[in-house]
Amino acid sequence: MPNLIKKLLFLLEIGNHQFDSILWKTRPEKRNTLVDDIFKFKIPIGKSKKEICELFGHEPHMYTSMTWSYPVESDKFGNTLTSLSLYFKGEIVTNIRLKIRE
Repeated sequence: MPNLIKKLLFLLEIGNHQFDSILWKTRPEKRNTLVDDIFKFKIPIGKSKKEICELFGHEPHMYTSMTWSYPVESDKFGNTLTSLSLYFKGEIVTNIRLKIRE
């Protein structure tokens, strides 16, 4: 029963939810419900680029080899409104930020 309630809340986009890599990669429109967990548990920190690709997918926007960004929320035209930015030192994530387009 608790799993059914969690799924219902997720489908209705009520509250924040536990990070799920498969959900992140397959349902981009639901990413905004997973962000709090990413920051709360610092999921990307200390992970290698290879591990990040496994967790978040292989389609980040790479601004430089040291900054990757994944869209979190987009408008109805597909323009990114919010993105998760990952900052690397060498091959390892050292910092994360949520960037909101103004």
